[in-house]
Amino acid sequence: MSEFKQRSAALQERISDMEQTLATLKGQLQTEEEREQHAAIDRLEEYLGDLDNKHANLQDFWKILRGEVSGIFSKSSSKTRGDT
Repeated sequence: MSEFKQRSAALQERISDMEQTLATLKGQLQTEEEREQHAAIDRLEEYLGDLDNKHANLQDFWKILRGEVSGIFSKSSSKTRGDT
């Protein structure tokens, strides 16, 4: 075999090895990205649960606040009419 053919064959073998390594790395990257996406989805579900809880707490707060303010104004209007 000539020197050119030997060098060419050696380069082709190295290229083939590098392509195989690259394909393996791409597969690992895809696996990691999928794992991260699943983790992000799990965190999203937790976040949405927390958000629902905070929303319910805020609704309860507004009900209490509305009752308090309504009570204050009804007492104030009773005093102005002399209904004490």
